[in-house]
Order: sequence, then C-alpha cells, then structure tokens
Amino acid sequence: MRTLLRAAHSLAGMADVLEDVYGEGPPPKYTIFVYGKHQDPLFQMYKKAAEGLSMDRSDVAASVEGSFESQYEQNLRHLVNKYGGPFLQAKPSAPLIFAETDDDKVLYFLNDKRFFEWAFKRFKYEDNTRHIFYKRIGNKTLQAVKDDSGRSYCAIGVNFGDNQPETVHFELFDEECPVLAKNFLDLLANPKFDGHPVHRVKGGAWIQAGDLVDGSGQNSASAQGDFLRHESFQIPHDRAGLLGMSNHGKDTNGSQFYVTVKDLPFLNGRSVIFGRVISGMRTIMKISKVATKNERPVQDIKLYAQKEFLKVGAEQNKQK
Repeated sequence: MRTLLRAAHSLAGMADVLEDVYGEGPPPKYTIFVYGKHQDPLFQMYKKAAEGLSMDRSDVAASVEGSFESQYEQNLRHLVNKYGGPFLQAKPSAPLIFAETDDDKVLYFLNDKRFFEWAFKRFKYEDNTRHIFYKRIGNKTLQAVKDDSGRSYCAIGVNFGDNQPETVHFELFDEECPVLAKNFLDLLANPKFDGHPVHRVKGGAWIQAGDLVDGSGQNSASAQGDFLRHESFQIPHDRAGLLGMSNHGKDTNGSQFYVTVKDLPFLNGRSVIFGRVISGMRTIMKISKVATKNERPVQDIKLYAQKEFLKVGAEQNKQK
C-alpha cells in the first residue's frame, strides 16, 4: 500500500512539472489598462471592452482613464517613458491599450485590430457595435465631464500671418480663482481682444499676450479697468500648458496672461495659475518656437476669442 501511495505522489508531482513546462496550469490574470481622450470613439470602445470583461470574468481587471486632449498627451509621454520598447510606437492621435499579467508580463496592442483579435482568442469577446454609437457616447461623455466639473471653458483662435486660425481650448479653475477666471472671460468678450498680438515669447518657457491697448506689452488692466489681487497660489507651475496672469508686482493682475511650455517653479508664489490648456497644446508649442527679436515674435501672431466654445461653469454662476 505504501509503495502505491509513493507512486501516486510521484505521478502527481510529475503532472505538476508537466503543467509548468507545457503551460497547462491556471491561466494568468490580466489587468487591462486603457488611456485616451473622452470624446474619442475608439477610447470608448476600448473602455466598454475592458470594463465589460472585468465585470464578466474573475481573471480580468480594468483600469480606465479618460482625459482632455492635452492631459492625455502628457499621460502618454509618461507611459511611453515608463515602459519603452513597443510603447514607443504609441501616437497621441490614438488611445493606448495594454494588459499586464499577474506574472509581470506586459502585452502592448498596437491598434484595435490586434487588441480585439487577442480579446476574441483569449476571452471570445467581440464587438460589432457601429462606430457612430461610440462617437455619440464620446461627445456625451466630454459634455458630462465639463458639466460635472463646474468649471468654465473657452477657446482662442491663433492666426499665424495669413494662415487659417488654429484653436486652443482652455479650462478655467473657477473654484480656486473665481475673480480671475471671470476677468478672463470678460476680456474675451471685449472687442479689443480680437486681433491683438502675442507680444512676448520667452523661448522654452512661456508665451505672453493680453495687451489690448497697443500690443506693446506695456499695458495691462483688468476688464473693469483696475488691478486684481493675487487670488491663490495653490496651483504650482509644474508643467506645460498652464494659464496664468502676468503681473508687475503684488496684486497687479490685469489683462496680460501667459501659457507655460515647461515647469517654471521660480514663478510659484509670484504669479497665479487660473486655468490650463485642454486642447491645442501643439499650437502653443508652435508659438514658443517662432523666430523672435528681443523676445517679440518677428511674425505677426494674432489672437481671437472663439465665442462658440464658451461655456460658463456652475462655479462661476455661484459668484453672481
């Protein structure tokens, strides 16, 4: 009897070894990561797949993060730097999807074809929903994100010489700086805003505009004609794409503003950030690289309020 038990144990041990060798053990558990722009139909399609699989299967978890365009581009750069390798193929125009296994393997999917082929082979998952459906979901999601934030949203058209305007979209931090946010919205409504120039480009640091008198950079008054106080220093100058108020001393915020193109920690506690770029950062970077003379662009770069994109947030409405 003891001989038979020893033989049985020996066979069981051999089976365990064979399972390890031939990959017939328990299947790995997957975490599917999805990053993209709220309004992107493919991001919404990936989101449905990842969250659906995580709900239906015990061996799948999902991590999904939707962002505005500029914030997605920043996230993507971080992820590409973190993972390297095949992630270097990722493009800002497309959402990012990959999976990590519980044994520390990373599966990168170059495009939707590769992901859905894998999902079908591994989980028998497929999606035959029409593209227009996800486009509607993306547009509704973007609108809901803006509504839920309580913040204001606006846009500026940028003209390089006689070329077609390029649009930069902003989100304003009304909850932190309600007065400065309202001032900016009022400046956009001023007819003098349209056609005024970017008067300063500090190479690799920031771009500056908002002199609505003569574009020289010598004038800066609030929409009401006075100066406004430094409302909050809570938001640091820690990245590109931040919208701040230019000043020439304590509580001298007027009409001039700047957009950062890198982190500028020396401005913390000296200048107030009251918003950020959420789309059109490539246009801001384009401005930052133009030829200048004494920090003034050689080429005319003029700004125009694009009122069709104005959305005054609930936080702003509380101030009335």
